[in-house]
Amino acid sequence: MLTEIELRERMANLRQRALDVGSRSKARIDTLITATQTLPELNPDEYLRMVRGATDDAMMAALSYHRSLPFLETARSLLECSSQPSSSAENEEWREQLMFRLNEVLEIAADLIAEGEENLASSERIDV
Repeated sequence: MLTEIELRERMANLRQRALDVGSRSKARIDTLITATQTLPELNPDEYLRMVRGATDDAMMAALSYHRSLPFLETARSLLECSSQPSSSAENEEWREQLMFRLNEVLEIAADLIAEGEENLASSERIDV
């Protein structure tokens, strides 16, 4: 299992990745919406289909970002709880359980963020 310092670093990394997915997906959605306003003369139906697919992928990336936020917030709360001083063996066992739960919560957040990154990459495959 990771140490508390490693878990804190992982959480910071995940928060940064989540923010990146959130901001990039919003910008991508805006770009794609703008792209639907001017259709090319050649194959406009195909172009629109591709842009709509990319928009769906960008929206899924944004959804993954929003779904990761409660897990990141829970992780922050668990870290706050773990920073309370403890001196007894019972408190150390409780702290270990917190770290175990923190790792689980971060795993879920990591999966959601990775899903968002994949959707965003899929959305960015077409150039508009």
